[in-house]
Amino acid sequence: MSRRRWRWPEGRWRRHSMSPDAGELVAVVPVRGLPAGKRRLAALLDVDERNGLVRAMLDDVVAALVAAGSIDRVMIASRDAAARDEAGRLGVDFLDQTELKLGYNRAVEFAQYALEASEAILIVPADVPLITPNAVDLMVSTAPDGPAVVVAPAHDGGTNGLFLRPPDVIKPQFGPSSARAHQQSAASAGEAGVPFREARIDVWAFDLDTPADLRWLQETLPQLPEGIAPNTRRWLAAREARTGAPI
Repeated sequence: MSRRRWRWPEGRWRRHSMSPDAGELVAVVPVRGLPAGKRRLAALLDVDERNGLVRAMLDDVVAALVAAGSIDRVMIASRDAAARDEAGRLGVDFLDQTELKLGYNRAVEFAQYALEASEAILIVPADVPLITPNAVDLMVSTAPDGPAVVVAPAHDGGTNGLFLRPPDVIKPQFGPSSARAHQQSAASAGEAGVPFREARIDVWAFDLDTPADLRWLQETLPQLPEGIAPNTRRWLAAREARTGAPI
C-alpha cells in the first residue's frame, strides 16, 4: 500500500512532546478549545460551567486512555493554551497546534503527520466521558493484524473512536454520518482496500453535544458503576448542590 506524504507548515509539536516511536499505539485527544467549548449547551450552562464540564469530561477520557493496557502513550492535540495546561496537569503529551488554523479534521490530519512513525493511532474526542480502560482495550482488540481501520460508532452515526494502522491509512472524516464515511474510505484505500471493523460498545456510543445529551447523562450516571466518568459525575453533583436543582 502506498503511503501519502503530506506537507505541513512547521508546527511546534517537536518542542512540546516526545518524538513518536515505531511500534507505539498513541491515543490522541483533539481539543478545539476549553474556555468557550460546547456552545450548544449555552441555554443551560454559562461559560464557566461549560468550561468546567468540558474539563471534567476531558479528565475522564484521558484517565481511561492512560489506564488502558493497549495504549502506549496519550496526547492532547490543540492550539489552546488551556489545553496545554491540562495536558501538563494530567501528565500526558501535548501536540501544539497554536500556529495552525485548522478545523477538526485538519487538526487530526496534522496529528497523523506528526505521529507517522508510530505503529497506530487512536483518535478519541474529548466528549465521550463514559469510556473505560476495558472499553478502550476491547475497541483496540477489534483490529485485525496489519493495516486496519476500526470505528467506535456514536449512537447518531458519528465516530467516537477511530483506530488507524498505520496512522495515515485514511483521511479522517469526523462529522455527521462519519462512521459510514470512514468505512467507505477504508474500502477505497490503496489498491484493494483496508480491513474495516466496527466496535459497537455501549459506552463508546455516547458523546455529549446537546442539552438532551446532558440531561440524559445526569439521569443515567447514577445507574452506572461509580468508576465510570468520576470527574463528570462529581462536576454534575457539585453543580446541582450549588444551584439546588438538576439541569
